[in-house]
Amino acid sequence: MHEVHLMGQVVKAVNQALREANGAKPSVVRLKVSALSHLLDHDPSQLQTAFDVASLGTTSEGATLDIERVPVDACCRRCGAKLKVSQAAAACNACGSLDLDVVSGPEVVVHDVTVTE
Repeated sequence: MHEVHLMGQVVKAVNQALREANGAKPSVVRLKVSALSHLLDHDPSQLQTAFDVASLGTTSEGATLDIERVPVDACCRRCGAKLKVSQAAAACNACGSLDLDVVSGPEVVVHDVTVTE
């Protein structure tokens, strides 16, 4: 259910951005999703279904999701090295420590929208 709510926020952002585009309709919505996001635990078809439900009756209805997994920034507590993390159980590249501070950022970002006019 959280996925439908989150996709509702995506639909809202896309529709607001397209209000000024006089009749433009999105065909592809590209999302950048944090590699540590629980959304990536779901099959992409489930996320597309959640998007489809959230976009019913809106300008975004019928658009396809394109989801890109992006690593997140982290800092090693032991040695201070900065690194990119793509999975929850990551180790520091410099010292091997598992004691990392993950820099939180947005879980999902609308990166790009392809429109048809």
